[in-house]
Amino acid sequence: MKPLFIQTISIILLIASSWTAPKHALSKSYALSKPNKVTKTLSGQIDMCLSCHFETPDKAHGRKVLGCFVCHLGNPLSGDPDIAHQGVVLNPGDLRVVNRTCGQEGCHVEQVKQVKNTLMATNRGIISTLRFYWGETKDHNEPVTVEMLLKNRVAQSLALDYFRKLCGTCHLWLPKNTLPGFLSEKGGGCTACHYSKGPIKDRRKKHPLITKKIPMKNCVRCHNRSGRIGLSYQGLYESEGYGTPFEDGDLSSLQLEDGRFVQEIHPDIHFKKGLICIDCHNQKEIMGDGKQHAHLYEQVEIRCVTCHGGKDELVKLLNEQNSNKRFPTLNNLVKATSGQIVLKGKTDEKLHELRPFSEKACRNEQHKSLSCQACHSPWVPQCYGCHVRYDRGKTQLDKLSLNESFGHWQEFRSYMRYESPVLGVLKKDTKSINDKVVILVPG
Repeated sequence: MKPLFIQTISIILLIASSWTAPKHALSKSYALSKPNKVTKTLSGQIDMCLSCHFETPDKAHGRKVLGCFVCHLGNPLSGDPDIAHQGVVLNPGDLRVVNRTCGQEGCHVEQVKQVKNTLMATNRGIISTLRFYWGETKDHNEPVTVEMLLKNRVAQSLALDYFRKLCGTCHLWLPKNTLPGFLSEKGGGCTACHYSKGPIKDRRKKHPLITKKIPMKNCVRCHNRSGRIGLSYQGLYESEGYGTPFEDGDLSSLQLEDGRFVQEIHPDIHFKKGLICIDCHNQKEIMGDGKQHAHLYEQVEIRCVTCHGGKDELVKLLNEQNSNKRFPTLNNLVKATSGQIVLKGKTDEKLHELRPFSEKACRNEQHKSLSCQACHSPWVPQCYGCHVRYDRGKTQLDKLSLNESFGHWQEFRSYMRYESPVLGVLKKDTKSINDKVVILVPG
């Protein structure tokens, strides 16, 4: 890695980014009135930030290796906190500044380009489908993105007002710590996934841990509404808001950060075996391939048959993994001592046997149009009587502009149930792929 460093004083006066840390947030850190020596990184680059800041990030972004300036910007040649912190960026992963931080030359240039086009950043499917159902566009493939809304490139509409005020917190463009309560943890660009609170207890060395081993809680932070996949996977059913069953005369302790109560029921078999999201979902389908997709099924590559397609398929996948292909379908296949190809957990390194599906049961003439989920999903959450109320006379916070505006939305539902899935047919856009019977989850 070849990070970009400042070489001359003439380019020290950086234009403050659109989102910089307030002076008091960093100036009070562990500042010395006068640093008693010039501090440098291992490469010999001057970084006076190191004379005050003793925070220790992960090994790859080591304090002595990169210093502070490369990621957080500011003025690394000044020992004066007020001058040093001019233009400082608190969260380098914020998509508004990421081209100058994580995405600078020599670091994660390609990844930043991909992430900005991923569904988690664009929300294309949510926006276009909402507008289509509300009669504002001709189909649900409209190329309208969160970034376009942030830059006011799309005329305001009723559906977009609804999105901005009720749906506008589950995307990567949302700056961290700008909304109250549990919402403050959402968003943040790269750090939405790669940030984890480290185990360091020394306040002087405390720094968010930057990790490739994404904990499942980071995924579930957003993937717990709509289809509620993050909850269902763990066997958590969102119950009615009564807090039952009561515990010792008090409300249930099984409660999410946003106040919703849940009950523990039968989890997904993969969760029971210890698999977390990143054990199956690869970098390309999470961070994107650089192209904008309209819907989840277009971006997700992993299928049940990827792992359960049998020995010959696993041999192909292992060979692909060991080749020079940039984005192999899986990158955590290993050969066990028995010679069997197994899946290795990315965080716990546990080995998982990959049993092939039954050719007789799964590929006979009667079942060829069935998706695996159509038979193997014992339950899904079903929300009944969902409706919204709109009041033009009240104001509400626009989660994109972060300003109050007229038009207040409220969501209601009659009741929530978990039961056998409703089945429907997913029509493919290409003739080469058959239509599939899939489960339908309202959200």
